Amino acid sequence: MPGTQGAHICRESSLLTAKVFSGNVSLVIRQEPKTALVTLSKKEKNRKPIDPPPIVQMHVHDHNVETPYLFLIATLLSGERGDDVLIGDQYVIGQSSSSLNRLKDVDNKDGGFFVFGDISVRKTGWYRLRFSLFNQNKSTHDVEFLTSIDSAPFIVQSNKDFGGLSESSHLSRTFSDQGVRLRLRKEQRKLTGNVDISPLRARLQTALDTAEL
Repeated sequence: MPGTQGAHICRESSLLTAKVFSGNVSLVIRQEPKTALVTLSKKEKNRKPIDPPPIVQMHVHDHNVETPYLFLIATLLSGERGDDVLIGDQYVIGQSSSSLNRLKDVDNKDGGFFVFGDISVRKTGWYRLRFSLFNQNKSTHDVEFLTSIDSAPFIVQSNKDFGGLSESSHLSRTFSDQGVRLRLRKEQRKLTGNVDISPLRARLQTALDTAEL
């Protein structure tokens, strides 16, 4: 099974004591990806994940009595229209799967959510993400595809073009407070490159000249 995102897995929740199949389950993207800083080779340790972190909610439309083992896989699609599926480490780095988490929504109601707080992209350009839902039979270990949903287009930019990381949303903060591992930011922050320190040098030289006098 794929790793969780550090919160409560919805395997024993009354919300999801349901027999799921492709006809009675649906996905809604609650938080769309908008932008990302490209991850360059040999700089993976300093990479920044897609911003904001994609969050997908699952709805089950009727209730029986079988606990599902559900997980969601995120796949990268090329272009604004999502023309081609891009598979492999040469395109994506990070955690591209999420187990189902039982969390309190912003209105304090229980819900089933998949959170992707650690996906980065290795090449600049426009992309979409396709989120595909699977159920694993705990007895036979067979995996069944249930449904999928595509995100809105988002752009991956180089360091010189990247506009900065946005302030974390109320939804991200709500889930982080419940144990989901997310990088939170209080305000929008622009990544800085080379800084011109010549004014600082000038002030330092003036101070030294004054001290010598």
